[in-house]
Amino acid sequence: MKLRAVLLCCLFAANAWAHKASDSYLTLTQKGSEVVARWDIALKDLDGELDLDADADGKILWSEVQARQNELMRYAFSHLALSQGGTACTSRPASLRLTHHSDGVYAVLDFSFACAGEVKDVSMAYSLLFDVDAQHRGLVRLAGAGDSWVSFSSDERTRALTFEEVSRAHQIWEAFTSGVHHIAIGADHLCFLFALLLPSVLRRRNGQWESVEKLKPALLEVLKVVTSFTVAHSITLGLAAFDVIRPEPKWVEVAIAASVALAALNNVWTLLPEGRWSLAFGLGLLHGFGFVNAMQDLGAGATGIWASVLGFNLGVEAGQAAIVAVFVPIAFALRNTKLYRVGFFKVGSVAILCVAVWWVFERI
Repeated sequence: MKLRAVLLCCLFAANAWAHKASDSYLTLTQKGSEVVARWDIALKDLDGELDLDADADGKILWSEVQARQNELMRYAFSHLALSQGGTACTSRPASLRLTHHSDGVYAVLDFSFACAGEVKDVSMAYSLLFDVDAQHRGLVRLAGAGDSWVSFSSDERTRALTFEEVSRAHQIWEAFTSGVHHIAIGADHLCFLFALLLPSVLRRRNGQWESVEKLKPALLEVLKVVTSFTVAHSITLGLAAFDVIRPEPKWVEVAIAASVALAALNNVWTLLPEGRWSLAFGLGLLHGFGFVNAMQDLGAGATGIWASVLGFNLGVEAGQAAIVAVFVPIAFALRNTKLYRVGFFKVGSVAILCVAVWWVFERI
């Protein structure tokens, strides 16, 4: 029965977390009464809506994208609108090409909006993919003096945009909310965090896991783990953001998946019974490189990149802190129950291990 439960949990987790929530990237540049635009949309997202893979071989070729170019354009522009002073701007599609982002191949739509007068402040309506993926985001970069960006979500589909320079506080806030969102939808980062938190209300003695007697030691253990992880990924996030070091994104994602597996394995077959903070630090270095991929895809400008790094990092920490604040008291209250010891700790750790190993092979 236990084996069956573990297998079912692994199967559920693999299906639930097989793909991260999608983002599209839209860059807008103001030129007089015209707004020049570049819109990057993941091919895997477009395939889900337009069935681009005509021969169903699991590969989307450029020829298959070209064959559906008109339909692709109509679909995309039916979910995007720009207006100025209540008057709609007219979209003028120009070309279609492909590019790579940290999570795969994207279609690039190069086009422009023609507005009635000189563009300063506009209103944008965005609804791409929200009907099939409530976690999808539209990330919009406003290129220019301020080089700022904003995000659209299923809860915020219309926003006022300005091409005038925005304050650093606004830039930090936008990056902060993106950092919180990144933690909320980042299945690999969440699995890694939970793999480290699950043993926080237990301790290893004579080869057996025992419950901690008081909440304070558990909180201190969590503080060491989270602080180590924070310091580590802050170091590598900063190094990558300022181009001091830039590892290959694909292999960073493979290494992150392997780190999740290692953290979960440490719960199943103890490698570091008392030193989880050192494990969190070492593996957190990898996760910092993973965070920077999301920030780079947002298009943070060089003039204000420090503000984006700061805001994004603070958002990641806020997301982690919220998870810890909810998880630890519940775990402490349930630490002596079979539900926690078997259901959450043992089965949960094995499930995370299974999913992480599957991720490694998938990403390779």
